[in-house]
Amino acid sequence: MRKNKLSFKEKAGAEQEECLCFCEGEASREAMFQAPIELPEGFVVDPAEAVANVTWNADSLSCVSDRCLIQTGPEPDEVGVQFAVRLQGTVTLLVSVSPVRNQYGQGDGAVSVIHNAEIDQVVYYSDESDDCPDISDITIENLVVVPPFYGSPLSVTGTIVLVPEPEPVYAFTANPNDQSVSVIDTNTDTVVTTIALPYNPAGIEITPDKSAVFVLHPNNNVISVIDYDTLTVTATILLDQPPRLIRFIPNHEFAYVFTGTAVYVIGIDTLTVDRSIPVEGYDVAIDPNGLFAYVLNFGIVQKVDLTTGEVTGTIERELIVSTIETNWPERYAYVLEQEFFFNYLTVIDLNTFTISSTQELEYEGEYRMFTSGAEVYLYDGFTGNLYSVSPNGAGVIGNVPQSATDYAFTPNGDFLYATRFIEQSIIVYNTDDYSEETVISLGVSPGAITI
Repeated sequence: MRKNKLSFKEKAGAEQEECLCFCEGEASREAMFQAPIELPEGFVVDPAEAVANVTWNADSLSCVSDRCLIQTGPEPDEVGVQFAVRLQGTVTLLVSVSPVRNQYGQGDGAVSVIHNAEIDQVVYYSDESDDCPDISDITIENLVVVPPFYGSPLSVTGTIVLVPEPEPVYAFTANPNDQSVSVIDTNTDTVVTTIALPYNPAGIEITPDKSAVFVLHPNNNVISVIDYDTLTVTATILLDQPPRLIRFIPNHEFAYVFTGTAVYVIGIDTLTVDRSIPVEGYDVAIDPNGLFAYVLNFGIVQKVDLTTGEVTGTIERELIVSTIETNWPERYAYVLEQEFFFNYLTVIDLNTFTISSTQELEYEGEYRMFTSGAEVYLYDGFTGNLYSVSPNGAGVIGNVPQSATDYAFTPNGDFLYATRFIEQSIIVYNTDDYSEETVISLGVSPGAITI
């Protein structure tokens, strides 16, 4: 939740100008309704077999956003602004019940009534003033036909889902000392569950379609597969070499696992090894077209055909090439070169397999390169600067003073999650200014993270 902070003076002025109150009203995304059904004389409905059906119209609903205050810290002047998103108006329901029979049990008709459900409620709080929901997403759930009792007529009850709950976006951390994976709901910044594993985990990545999570166990030559929806281990892939890193490409059917001496191509749906390509090195990136691997080995970058295993090109560098990344759909590779206190970022055009540019980075910088989603980033542990990497080079986008084990951005780019191994926690940074948003305590030591 992003916090729009106000000074105490601004808060007082805002209160005087707009009579702001604190955000204390309860928010609910649902509204209950009960529609009485009057049956024509001489007709009956058996509630045990009756079925209800509802169609609706919400054209008269409107959305308003009311400013309100939230406490952002323990001090009285630590106050921010949010917006209470309220829906007001009427949802018109056409409620039907069937079968309707005559007093002799004959017939198979239906009876319908129009019921107006009055709506006036806060559905959620937001950081944005224009964050109204899509009215077309309204659904009706939990329909129940209630038999008449104590003079009350037959009725239909149900729930109007005004705003669906957001789909969970999970962060997964590999906890090597605990043989587990922690699952965090990034909508609420809470730990949903901890998944026990048979071995110590190292690397961890989510498939592009978010159907599964692949967890690497290099000490055991094993990959565990976690179902994204059920959050359970559903499969184990056995290799004859230790998996050291894993890559995925959007819209491709394979996972690419590097062992240091080979690239294993594994079917995401079949969870079987399709083929392995012998190649030696210590880091690898996959071409966005899925046809080539780019392998680092001391001072060289090799281009390897993932079908034949043939080395089709080599680029030599003077410094040690330490890390390589690609980002989809752009066909560029980014190589971090480091030796002693010197640091360079080299951009390779994959269409021609030639160097596009080389950028000198900060002297004595402690750089690491990582991907999150389709983007590539650099982090300098010496200065705390965070860089976005593109074909034009690297540019500073923020400063994160506390170094971490691993980093991952939420898909919308609003927050950066940083794992802290010794502290057994995750720091969540707001990417507006890279201020600390919250700290999530895990109770275990997290290593790699993926969102």
